[in-house]
This record gives sequence, structure tokens and C-alpha cells, in this order.
Amino acid sequence: MLSQKSKNVRRCLMAGVAASVVGTAGYFTLSRSPGHLVQAGTPARTASAETAVPPVVRSGPNELTLSSHVAEKMGLQTTPADMASHAIRLPSFQGVLALDHDRLSRVHARFGGEVVKIGHSTDGSDPPLRVGDQVQKGDLLAVIWSTDLGNKKSEFVDALTKLKSEEQLRDRLKLLHDEGAGPGRSYRDAERDVQTRMVEVANVERTLRTWRLTDSDIADIRGEAERLMKTETLSHDMEGWARLEVRAPMSGIILEKNIVVGDIVDATTDMFKIGQLSTLAVWAHVYEEDLPLLESLPRPVKWTVTLPSRPGSEYLGTLDKVGSVIDSAQHTALLTGSVENPDGALKVGQFVTVMMQLPPSENELELPTKAVVEDGRQSVVFIQVGDTETRFERRPVNVIRRFRDEIYVTADQAGLHPGERIVTSGALMLQNAMDQLPPPAVSTANTSLETEQHEVLNSENRHPG
Repeated sequence: MLSQKSKNVRRCLMAGVAASVVGTAGYFTLSRSPGHLVQAGTPARTASAETAVPPVVRSGPNELTLSSHVAEKMGLQTTPADMASHAIRLPSFQGVLALDHDRLSRVHARFGGEVVKIGHSTDGSDPPLRVGDQVQKGDLLAVIWSTDLGNKKSEFVDALTKLKSEEQLRDRLKLLHDEGAGPGRSYRDAERDVQTRMVEVANVERTLRTWRLTDSDIADIRGEAERLMKTETLSHDMEGWARLEVRAPMSGIILEKNIVVGDIVDATTDMFKIGQLSTLAVWAHVYEEDLPLLESLPRPVKWTVTLPSRPGSEYLGTLDKVGSVIDSAQHTALLTGSVENPDGALKVGQFVTVMMQLPPSENELELPTKAVVEDGRQSVVFIQVGDTETRFERRPVNVIRRFRDEIYVTADQAGLHPGERIVTSGALMLQNAMDQLPPPAVSTANTSLETEQHEVLNSENRHPG
């Protein structure tokens, strides 16, 4: 048994570990004296009062026990730790709208020539096509007079007619040779000429097909060759073979018109640009520290696009690709994606804000930012022990991501569990007290002193005041 004098000495030592609360300001400051917790701006309590009611006790390596009076004055608040159940809105990015190159067509002529006609709008108006007009796939855009095309068609007709004549000559010589009335050499020469002409016809036809003439166009040329052999005059259709029609390859809006009647164009001239604006491209810039989070998102990643000029309006789109090059000046990477524009309200070149949401994880807890304390080595929270409101355990947590108002941590056996009550107001004061108070000793004497502290503190909590 310890003597009464020894008990009094140890009680005095125990009183040096106490903390008091601020009355009106509601905050604590820790004195530089080791093991003492004193109230800011108020005189120290008497030794007898401190001995009777120890306000704060470090009851374990990571546990604090407070008197109910101190807990009340500290304004501690707790809330259950909940699993993340709703989508997480990520920080927004700035970007700009652009044409979707997969929905953009540059219209060229297959052959060079002179522009002799511009197509008319299909909306019933008479003026020629202009920028901004809507066209449908197959609409006539322009007519070009191409001597190259006309010459190649004429060359095909000439080769066909010569082939027909040489076949007729070969057949007559063959008949004479079979009857023994003609030399075999003449027949063989005629047969060789037919074979040579067939190769020539095949080459010309192949060239026309590489120029994307259709089977119907080829059939018309063959038919013209047949008529020419019978009448020896060109039809009116053949006189217009140099006429080349340029038609819309897709439905959309005319974004550029670069020709007028009389212009000379070649196969490289961008005569028109037609775009489908129902879907636009989005180019956004993201800082490199946000890249790991974006690259870890499950595909496809949906995003929402807003415009400063249309407050309250949101447009849905999809993130397609995260760029592989970091801008050395801005330290940003380029995000490319798309946004739906069914009503045409979005315009190419507009500045936009892009927002994305992260789907909730099955193994994450959502905590208020104020509940997590950083001590420079790890992230910790204070958990209410049991049903009591005066015992709190410090426990490290694994932070996954941080935002302004929420922090997401891993739910695991070694850390925080769903449903446990965490301190959301006063966690920093508990951390300060934990750092200032010495950990409980393991010796027998200190164990006895710790037991006395628990007895006095529990008595005070049972009979407050």
C-alpha cells in the first residue's frame, strides 16, 4: 500500500497533466511546461480542485479520457462515418468547343477543271449555296467542266470501237482461214491485235474506275461506243461527258465555300467544308497533378459542359482521351472529348467549363474535412469509444482523395469502420492534447497512478458538478 503522503504527491503530479477550457472564446492553448494543459486567459485552478477533478487523461497510447465538463466546454461534435453513397464531383476544367474532325468533310473535285455552276439550296430559296446552308447527302454542290474526264471517256470509246472493228476483222480472216482461202499469218496477226486492244480497253476502264466512275457510268460509255459504230455520229450525251457533278458526301452545314463560277480548280482544292454540328469536340486543359485520378476512372467517362453565356444550362458529353504531352509553360495536359448539341445552341470556339463525377466506391468512407487531422506523418481521426461521450481513440486512416469539404478514406479492419462515430468539431484540440500529454507508463507505480486518475475521472463523470 502506498502511504497517504505518496498518494498526495502523485495526485499533484497528475494535476500537472490537466487542461482547462476557454469560457467565451472556446479554445485551448498548451503551456510550454511539459505535461501541463492550462486555460488561456484565466488564472490557474487551485491544487485541491485539480486533484479532485483531472480534466484530461491520456488513458492509453492513442486514447484520451475527458471530464464531462471539459468535453462540454470544448464543444465536441461527432457524426457516424458513412460509406460513400453518391457520385463525387471532381474539380472543373476550362476548355473550348471545336469541330469534330470525324464529322467534318472537305469536298474536292476528282478532276481539275472550270466551275460552271454552283448548286442551289434545297430549302426552296433560289440563291446559290452559301455558308451556313443545310445540305443533305447527295445534294448537288457544283458542276465542273473537266477536259481530263472528257478526254479519258473519249479514249475509252475510241478503244472500244477499235476493239469491235478488230474483232470483226479477226472473225472474217478466221472464216477464210478455216475454208483454206486465206493465209494463216493474217489471221494470227489479227488475233494478236485483238488481244492488244483488249488490254488497252481494260487499262482505260481501270483508270476510269480509279476515278470513281460507277458501273452505270461505264455502261453508258460502252453504250455510246455501240451507237457510234452504228451511226458514226456522237450523241448529245457524249458531248457533255466533260461535265462533272460534285455532290455532298454527307449531310450537314456548309462551313466554308471557297469557289465561285469561273474558278479553275484541281483535285487538291477545298471547294466546300461540310460539318455535322449535332456533336462538337471539347478541348479542355487539366493540371498534371489531376492526371492520375482521371486516368484511373472507368471508361467511358461522362462529363457535363456548361457555358458562361448560358447559366443554368448543362450539356452531356464524353471524355475520349487524355493527352500524352504536358505543356511546359502551363503544366497542363489536353483532354479531348465530345458534347451533344442537338438543338445547335453550342457554337464552335465558345469557352466552356467541364465537370466530371466520380462514381462511389464500395470500399470508401466519406468524412468531413474537419474530422481528419494531419500531424505531418499520417492522417488521423478521433473515434468516440463506446456510448460514452468522454473517451476518444486516435486512429490512423488511409486518405484516398481530398476535396474542399470532404475527404475519402479506405474502410478496412485496421482503420475506420462504417458506423463508428468520429469527432467532427474539436479534433484538432484533441490532437494537441494527445501530443502534449505523456503516454501512460507501464511501470507498477505509474499503473497505480493511472488507475487513480481513472477512478477520479469516472467519479466526476458519474456525478458532474
